[in-house]
Order: sequence, then structure tokens, then C-alpha cells
Amino acid sequence: MAPGAAENDGRVARVVPLLRLHHLGRRQFDYAIPDGLTDAVRRGSIVTVPFGKRTVRAVVMERASAPESGDVSALKGVEAVGADVIAEELVDLAEAMAERYLCSLEACLRLVVPIGAAAGKVREASVRRDHVAVSADVDPDVVSGLTGKQRAVVDAIPAAGISKKALCDATGVGRGVLATLEKKGVIESRAGLLSGGDADEGRGSEAEGRPGGPSTPRALALWPEQARAVEDLVWALDGPGLTERLLWGVTGSGKTEVYLRVIEHALATGRGTILLVPEIALTPQTIGRVKARFGDDVGVFHSGLAQGQRLREYRRVASGAARIAVGARSAVFAPVRDLGLIIIDESHDNSYKQEEEPRYRVKTVAQMRLEAHGGLLLEGSATPAVESMTASEGRLRLSRRASGAPPAIEVVDMRRQGPGMLLASRSRQALAEVLRSGEQAIILLNRRGFAGYVHCETCGHVLMCTDCELSLTYHQGERKLLCHHCGRGYGQPHACPKCGEAPLTRASPGTERLDGELRTLVPGDQVFRLDSDVVSSAAATQAILSAFGSSHPGVLVGTQMVAKGHDFPDVTLVIVADADVGLYMPDFRAAERTFQLLTQVAGRAGRAQRPGRVLVQTSNPDVPCIRMALAGEEEAFYEQESITRERLGYPPFAELIRLVTSSPDAAKAQAAGRHLVQQLAPFFSGEELHGPAPLLRLRGRNRWQVLVAARQGERARTIIGQALAQLEEPYRRRGVVLLADVDPLSFG
Repeated sequence: MAPGAAENDGRVARVVPLLRLHHLGRRQFDYAIPDGLTDAVRRGSIVTVPFGKRTVRAVVMERASAPESGDVSALKGVEAVGADVIAEELVDLAEAMAERYLCSLEACLRLVVPIGAAAGKVREASVRRDHVAVSADVDPDVVSGLTGKQRAVVDAIPAAGISKKALCDATGVGRGVLATLEKKGVIESRAGLLSGGDADEGRGSEAEGRPGGPSTPRALALWPEQARAVEDLVWALDGPGLTERLLWGVTGSGKTEVYLRVIEHALATGRGTILLVPEIALTPQTIGRVKARFGDDVGVFHSGLAQGQRLREYRRVASGAARIAVGARSAVFAPVRDLGLIIIDESHDNSYKQEEEPRYRVKTVAQMRLEAHGGLLLEGSATPAVESMTASEGRLRLSRRASGAPPAIEVVDMRRQGPGMLLASRSRQALAEVLRSGEQAIILLNRRGFAGYVHCETCGHVLMCTDCELSLTYHQGERKLLCHHCGRGYGQPHACPKCGEAPLTRASPGTERLDGELRTLVPGDQVFRLDSDVVSSAAATQAILSAFGSSHPGVLVGTQMVAKGHDFPDVTLVIVADADVGLYMPDFRAAERTFQLLTQVAGRAGRAQRPGRVLVQTSNPDVPCIRMALAGEEEAFYEQESITRERLGYPPFAELIRLVTSSPDAAKAQAAGRHLVQQLAPFFSGEELHGPAPLLRLRGRNRWQVLVAARQGERARTIIGQALAQLEEPYRRRGVVLLADVDPLSFG
């Protein structure tokens, strides 16, 4: 709430420390508010408080007239208040997420606190003039004459002002730039914290003067399917309440242009937008088109930005200077003003689920944000999740490619090939033809490393990680075995450590070995590899993609990273080296993921005027999900998968909640799992409650899993939340960690 008289009467700040305390629920602490900070502390303020022997950051949840203990004089005091304030809507969202995902409130608050923002030493600002803000009556002609660096500094100043040191750190400028801006009358020093409003109103009027954003490039002409989709989406955006739509468009069908038209309408009607992409580094064309169309109205959020840059983008969006936030998963928490539109591009992608606490799902969080004040939630995908196909209010189909014709697809039956072959003779022949023509090819092998696992052909022993009980992958570059879960490395023994009879064999070759094999067929400077073993940052990923894009001929080999959103017009051949990878994983989504991956990677071929070919190597050509993907039988696949899910009680016909007990002591982990089932059994039927079941040991911890598949999700979360609150501390005292994962994507 905005600070008002009633709130200012409270002299106690109830805060949540931004620490990993690992407690469920609302762990809040009371602190006295000093006289000098009375006007600065409000719900959403980021403060510095003493906590034990440390001084930590915390978020103010409310102001109270008296502490819960009843003794104000016994309270420690708030030491400082930061310039950045979390919007009340986002504080509310964090509280709702803690309940929805059965996790701690502080973990959810960390998601909405701007990275790089700190309470700092703002307390001194009440007596020292080291705070700056945008002047309320700045001359527009002066502003228009600023340099790019000076303009960036002004844009980074939040409405409440900021300390000079924090501003210099955030923008990378020296104090001389600030002095110049003060001489020009653009910014001014003020004592203490501002009440807000002046700077915001000055920049708000500028934003209001460009309702549609600076449309530098001309919008592409729409064909009938796109025009109908835009018309429906605009109508939905203008309607009351939360509306959901699914834009189901084949790869290359022009979904991005539809997004841009709807964003234009949102801006013209005074509403902000969040556009989410799976990975910034893998979707550069999409980001580039959005920035080209809307210019300074776009704020970009991703992990590749320096901390100061991320804070600057946050403040631009929070102030209203940028009304469109673009980014990967965490951008769903961007402080966009008057939010009315959230677009989730490639919504089927697994990266939209966070695997660490809080284990949230982006679509659910987007729904929670828009439910408060209405708006449009738009999913876009060529291969939607089954849940999206069955749960969306309306499906809009784009069946025509923007350019090029659908590629010709051919199955290569690997049962007829020699043992150990990575590329069949048919694939080698097709690759040679493409390279002779100066064109490009993409080869997908969704398994990294040189060999997927190492085993003994005499006794069958497979080398496993001693901490995780998972098979080790051989990496020839490092000449060692690596665990892809914990990262531990091992030397490869000369003989089987179990029987000692024979040397070990490397099976299930990965991208590293395929890369090496290709370099015996193709000049090395024409082969580019893209997987998580060779890229460690967004910049490295973009460098590889750029190098491949300019290489004619060229071959890009990699894991599923090569299937995501790339648009290379000279790619005329796609080879799926092993379509069976992941087909028999112990996961009810295995068929769906195989179908999606094959469909997505096939869409990378023939995107311009040159015809495209797709060769799919498989030992299981008759498996329904592979056969339907190659035949383009999309409707049939979704219908069959939906029937199977409903019969077995899987999402979207039930909500899954995964509970894991873990401990270094195997007996304690197992006992906790059994006890958990006993506690939940009175509330769930045998069809809903499954387990406990043992999991593989991971990072030295033994694990047991309990799975709840409930038709009434809200009821199940309430029951489980109460059980976790009661059991968490007793388990912890026994050395057992209890983990909850709502809407899980993995089960290992």
C-alpha cells in the first residue's frame, strides 16, 4: 500500500530477512523504525537490519503500531532503507507463491527484489546530501541535448532517488558525469529519501507522447491467418478479467509478427507487456525484432547482463520509462507498470520451470499476476504442451510458413546399419551433397559428451558416480569420466573394476564424439558444436551461432540447444542422429518430449526459398510419437496423449505434487518417506498417493520420493502444506531434508 497516515503511525517494521533460512511459511521479525526513517519505510521497502551477529537485507511486509512481543523498547532498529521499493503487487505475488508452491516466503521475495539493489547507507542520506533525483522542472530542450551516456544515467534514476555511489556503480560512470548533469539542471541533490512522484511524472509525460513506441522498421504485411489471430487477441486483450489464448503455429509461421501487433495495441491502450523467451542467447532474432520495433520502450532481462546493467533495466521498467520487459524465466517478475499482456513464446520449453526453490512454473505465475487486474496471457508454440492444448480457452492456428515449404522428411532405420555408426551412409551422403552446394546443415544428438556411459562387455558393469549412483559420461577433451549431476570427475580404469577381465567399452556416443567424427569428413573450420560443455555464457553461445551463420558451407552439431528458435535461411538439411534418446525415460512426458523435439528441429530446415530435408535416424520408426511427428499428425498425437493422460490420472487431469526426503543416512531418508506417507494416507486415496519409492543417491544424499496425483489440487496443497509445516522441523533435527515440488517436470 502507498504510505498513508495510518501506516505512518506504525513505528514497527515487520520484515522478512533475505536469507536462506529454509523455513516454510511466513518467518517475519519486528524492528523499530528510527525517527529519521519514518517516511521512508513502507511495504516493499528494502531495508538493512541487524540479524544475530550479522547485518542483512530484508523486505518490509507491513508497519505495525506494536510488536508481537509487546515491548517496543526491546526491539533492534532498522539501520537503513534502500532507494528501490518493490511494488505492492509483487509483494502480494511473493506471498501467494509461497502458499502455491509450499515453500518459504523469503525464497519467493528474492525473486522480486531487484538484483544489485541494496539498502546501502541511505540512513546517512537524512543528514548528508549524497542522494540525487531527476529535477521536477527540467528543461526538455536540455534533456534532448544529452549524450547517450548522460541519458542512460538519467534513465537509471528511480522515482525515489538514489545515492550517488549506487548510481555510479549501476551505470559505470564517474562522479564527473553527475556533476555535469547537476550543472545542466537535469538532476539535483536532495537530503534523505524522496517521497517519489516528481521524476516519475517528468518521464511519464514523455512516455505518454509515444503510445505506440518508435516503430522504426515497417510492420510486415499479415496474411489471413495472422490477421484473424491478431483480431481475436486484441479483442481478448480489451475484454474484462484474465483471458488465455494459445497461438499454435508451425515453425516459421510468423508468430513473432502477431506478438508485435498485439504489443502495439497494448501500448496504445496504456498497458505494459512482458514477453518471455526460453533462453535469450538462443532466440536473438526475436529479441532483435522487438527492440527494432519498439526501441527504448524495451527493457531486457537476462543473466548475461552485469549486475549494474540489470539494476538499470529494472529501474527503467519500474519507472515506466520502458513499458515492455523481454527476458527468460525470471522476467515474469519484471515490475512492468499497468501490466496487461504476458506472452510466453515457445511455451512448451522445460526452461520455464525452475528446479530450485521456489520451484515455480512460469505459466502459473503469469496467471497469478494477471488475475489481480485482468489482461491477456498468450502462449505461443509450434509444439504446445498437452496441458496447454487441453486447458486453454481458445486455440488460434497458424498452419502456413512465412517462407519456404515444409521440409521433406525421411526415416533412416538404424537397425539396418552397422554397429557403432553415428551417421548412417544415407546421412553421410546427404551431408556431402549439402556441403558441396555451399549450404548448411544442423545435426541433433541430444546427449552430450564423448560417450553416454562406460560399461564392461564381459560382466555388464556400468561405471557409476559414487555420490549420485548415476552413470558416468566419458569426455575425451578432459580425458576423464564426469557425473552430469554433481560434476565430480573420475579417471577411467584400464580394466573393469568389478571383474577385472576386460577393458571398458564406451557406449551411447554423444556430441563430443560426433563432433570428432564430423571433422574427419568436413574441414574443421566448417564444424560448430553447441552444447553446455562448450558454452558457459550467453555471449559464447551467440559467438558460436554467429560463426555458423556466416560459414558457407557449415555444420552445426549439438544437443536440443540447436532446435530452439534459430532462423538460418541457408540450412537445407537437418539430421536427427538418434531420435530414440529419452524415449524410454521413466517419465510420463517422454513421448511428448520426443514428439516436440523432432517437430522443432525439423522446422529448422528449408526456412528460405531453398527446399529442406530432414533425416531422422531411429531404431524405433513405428513408435507412435515418432511416427506421428514425422507424418505431421499433430492433432492425432495430442488426442491420443490426452486420452492416455486422463485414463492414468496425469496432468492436466490431475495436479502432481512431488515430495522428497533426503539424508546422508539411508535409513533415516527411508523412514522419513514412510512416515510421510502415513501422515498423508488418511486424506488421499490409493490412486492419489504413491510411494514411498527409492531414488538414486544424488550428491551424497539418499533420497525417497512420495508422489501425490490429486484431482483437487487446491485441497491437496492445503493438506500437504499443513503436513510439511508440522514435519519440517522434526525431520531437520534428525538430519532429513524435506523437499516439495508442485507441478514437477522431473522425477529422478
